[in-house]
Amino acid sequence: MQKLQAPFPSKDIEWRVSRSGQSNGKKYAFVLAYVTNRAIQNRLDEVFGPAGWQNDFSDFMQGVLCTISCYVDGEWIKKSDGAEQTQFESLKGGLSSAMKRAAVQWGIGRYLYRLEENYVQVFDNKRDGSNYINDKKTNVKSYWMPPKLPDWALPADEKGNCRKASQEPQNKSEKQYQRENSQPKQSNKNDSVQKNIGKQPPKGTNQKNQKEEFNRSRCLKVIGEYLETTGLKEQPKFIIPLFKKVTQTSTYKSLQNIFDKATEEELRAFYGVLRPVNDLVLITNNYKVALSDSLRYVQILLPNVKIESLFSCFIHLTKDHVKEVATFIKEDLQNGNLTKIA
Repeated sequence: MQKLQAPFPSKDIEWRVSRSGQSNGKKYAFVLAYVTNRAIQNRLDEVFGPAGWQNDFSDFMQGVLCTISCYVDGEWIKKSDGAEQTQFESLKGGLSSAMKRAAVQWGIGRYLYRLEENYVQVFDNKRDGSNYINDKKTNVKSYWMPPKLPDWALPADEKGNCRKASQEPQNKSEKQYQRENSQPKQSNKNDSVQKNIGKQPPKGTNQKNQKEEFNRSRCLKVIGEYLETTGLKEQPKFIIPLFKKVTQTSTYKSLQNIFDKATEEELRAFYGVLRPVNDLVLITNNYKVALSDSLRYVQILLPNVKIESLFSCFIHLTKDHVKEVATFIKEDLQNGNLTKIA
């Protein structure tokens, strides 16, 4: 099983577009990694020998069922899975997809399921190593570059191309991991505030009073700044409904009421929702691009949420999304696909 489940060389991995679309005139695409069918056959040959395995195909529910049988300890063991016939080369595509899924039943390439969808930059002109996409449903006809695999998804002789193998991502796409760790941290005077919220005071002090006074004053100050940066302060009618949705409480009737009586847990929750949107505004201003451009990137990252304004980002936007947006902006500025505002 260790030999069957071992990572494949990068040359044996192909990337396919899982979905694509357009948002405000900008094209985007997400891709998934697959092991090639020929690599699967070679792996079975290496582990069981050319005569130690066989495959059978049959029709099943308007699709194709593949059964891979391997000779193990004196008997043939069968594992099966199926796939629908593809629109392009329907028979050949269905056979290939069915065999790949059956191979996963044997552990071959199963590790690739740990890779989430990868966002790829879409461009009009062909480049060396680029792939072509022609999505008639979304009218996306462009090129894209295959992403790099993380070290944990590569054999030993290819490790080190991206990062140390010990830095395995947990439920994150490789692209997202690279963006989070390559993006320079924004200079923000409020960074230390989050560290200090909940920080225990030194021994020998009145811990109850000291902790409450220290945390509350800092929280209220930063929340006030976030409300100003995001424009909520000028739209007080949105503050109470947002606070209610975040904290599930309808006790407070005004912002001052929240500042005076909200519990530390409620303030923490409110702070956590305000910060990503605040940081989105700071990054937008830092790169000197239009807010509409930043919101367009947010819409790409949140396809199931209708992003009409900055207020649409509350609740849905996370710090990881903000880092993704920062990378989008940086890449598009470098490639000339985005223009700074005066």
